[in-house]
Amino acid sequence: MTAPAPLRGPAAAIAYLLASARAHGMRVNRTKLTKLLYLADLRAVEHGLPPGSGVEWRWRHYGPHSLRLKEIERDLQDAGHVQVEGTVDPFTGNCEYTIHLMDAPQTVVDAAFTRIVDSVLDDFGDWSASQLRDLTYQTPPMQEAAKRGKREVRLDLSGGAPFPDLGPGLAHLREWAARNPLPADEPGGTDDLAEELDDLAEHRADATRRYLDE
Repeated sequence: MTAPAPLRGPAAAIAYLLASARAHGMRVNRTKLTKLLYLADLRAVEHGLPPGSGVEWRWRHYGPHSLRLKEIERDLQDAGHVQVEGTVDPFTGNCEYTIHLMDAPQTVVDAAFTRIVDSVLDDFGDWSASQLRDLTYQTPPMQEAAKRGKREVRLDLSGGAPFPDLGPGLAHLREWAARNPLPADEPGGTDDLAEELDDLAEHRADATRRYLDE
């Protein structure tokens, strides 16, 4: 039986974080996973490294978030790597989704990023989801986004102003291009060019002979 391929990219980063949290006896729900992964990416950038999660962070509900995380969770669940357990709070009616790692999948994650994930878990792994949410709001990328009061902006983890979102502009250009197709070549245009080149052939040859005689 062929061994399953190791996880790579965002799925590998999430699986490693869950495995490390499990080894430390930490319970992780969706919100907590999101904020811990964001803090790991942030710490990686602070150390001059690329963010290791491979996802794009935006200011959404409750701070930094990425819609890719839900897709990755579903893929991991379909592969049998994780199980998601929903628990409804009888007082508030809110549902908390705890993510359990069911096996020990092989992962390909940069060693430097694994050390950063472990250090983030050492520092914040015992914090509650609400404490982590409040902490992420205090980070420079979120403060810059909040300063401009624009949700859905793409966060610059180096602490600069949020990146401009090129999506709407590109969509507008695509719509314009669809309504304004490039014109076809003018009929006879190529024939005219070939005729002009033929007319100049003797002049070019004469100029070449004069240049060689000199």
